[in-house]
Amino acid sequence: MNRNKPRICYDKAGNVLSIEMNHGKSVDSDIQGNIVLDYDRKGKIVRINLYQFDFDAFRKSRRTLQRFARSSLQPARM
Repeated sequence: MNRNKPRICYDKAGNVLSIEMNHGKSVDSDIQGNIVLDYDRKGKIVRINLYQFDFDAFRKSRRTLQRFARSSLQPARM
């Protein structure tokens, strides 16, 4: 198993989507709306939690998000 591969979990009862970016202990957090970023002692993101995550709303905007992701990954044109 690749340790660098993010692990995604969903708590259906609490509507929380968690993305574990790195294996490690969280020592600090930033909260912005319904998003919590957890950091390790080196300042790297350990986990991203999205509270009140709604899969129905996500499905509706999926194509827009995919287009954005593709355009973000393309090198900038000069």
